[in-house]
Amino acid sequence: MTEAVCLTEIWLIKDIVDTSYGSLCTGMSMGWTSPVFPQLRSDNSPLPREPTLQEESWIGSLLVLGGLLGPLVTVPLSNRIGRRRIIMGSNIPLLLGWLLAGVATNLPTLYAARIMWGCATGMLFATVPLYIGEIAEDKIRGSLSALFLLFINVGFLLAYAIGPFSTYWGLTATGGILSLFYVPFTWFIPETPFFLVYKGKIDEASQVLQKLRGLSKDVVQTEVDGLQALVAREFRVEPSVKDLWATRGNVKALGICVFLAMLLQLSGIDVLLFYMEELLVKIGTRMSASDGTIIMGVVQVVTSFITPLVVDRLGRKLLMWTTSLGLTIFLGLIGVYALLDSYFKYNVESWAFLPLLCLIIYMILFTLGVGPVPWILVAEMFPVRTKCLASGIASFMCWLAGFIWTRFFREVASSYGIYTAFWILAICCGLGFIFSISPLLPETKGKTFDEIQDMLNNRTKEPKPVAV
Repeated sequence: MTEAVCLTEIWLIKDIVDTSYGSLCTGMSMGWTSPVFPQLRSDNSPLPREPTLQEESWIGSLLVLGGLLGPLVTVPLSNRIGRRRIIMGSNIPLLLGWLLAGVATNLPTLYAARIMWGCATGMLFATVPLYIGEIAEDKIRGSLSALFLLFINVGFLLAYAIGPFSTYWGLTATGGILSLFYVPFTWFIPETPFFLVYKGKIDEASQVLQKLRGLSKDVVQTEVDGLQALVAREFRVEPSVKDLWATRGNVKALGICVFLAMLLQLSGIDVLLFYMEELLVKIGTRMSASDGTIIMGVVQVVTSFITPLVVDRLGRKLLMWTTSLGLTIFLGLIGVYALLDSYFKYNVESWAFLPLLCLIIYMILFTLGVGPVPWILVAEMFPVRTKCLASGIASFMCWLAGFIWTRFFREVASSYGIYTAFWILAICCGLGFIFSISPLLPETKGKTFDEIQDMLNNRTKEPKPVAV
């Protein structure tokens, strides 16, 4: 039995890895800007002239704007063609983006490439957490969901590590080649049992569950019957937007997930990842910007290995308030350092290690809590009927907040000082801390879907009669 369980976990993790491989490719496209911006200002740039500050801001932020297209694709199609086909289909804009970036000789082509990458990223962010939530068991759901973030961070590290030692075209070609492997990786992943039952493919759903759970057909029949009952109950009529406010629990879950998804971006993660080399120079660190960026990428990846081990042990609420408090403190410290260094011109030579140290701790804390928890909650908090729509809305708002901030961060830093920009990030994280310690954020660790719904709707279980 133990051998069967181990084999089952291997199959499940393999499917999650295959599914999350696309996030490695999109992570590389997101981190691409950090080493590429210095190259766009060099003599080896593919562009006819050096881009202006505003043009560079558009190059950085248009990926996030493209992310808004992802939910617009996934929400109407998810219950029609399935999660698997959307995950596979996300490779189309991803590959198109690498192709456009590879042949770009002007800014509009580069803009189009960034939008395509953003569309692919938005599709994956809206679908992969949903997919994982539907194939994983309750006790390991959070841990497996955290693997999605791990692969994103591996992609960032690849961009950071290859970019400084390669040409513009070498880095872009590497990203395109890695993305070509995305289709064979996802070709063999199964469709989720829920979607198969939803489409009336009961036997196929049973076969998938037998493989995922390592159990016989008779044993998984109970889960199949539960899915059939769920579909019959929740999908008597076609889902609509009105379902999101049909119950108090849905409204509360949507508010929580949208707020935390926006906090994820307002904590400044995309700003730091897109402009890492530039920021390390601006805040006054004395280390080589490329070396510092690689160190940050390694920290992200190492911490991502730890996240699956703690997310189902420490709980979502504890991780959120501790990490958001930490982000508030260390972003504030970076702001103080930058104020003393760039505005008051104090001699901070003896503290030159502080900005990089604070950013390293920032990455650790973000990767442990503020980064993965919102997407885990999206997969946990919503009834099946509204999950696709809610996931799309949370993802849309996440990308909208990210676009606004990545577009204007550098202009805020240029006009009011880099310290002001970091203090704004610290204030946003402080709001996240206040929200996380309040009763507004419930704990969902280890709870079944029904238990989570009872908690969100303030329902109490009927006490069982005491035997006399």
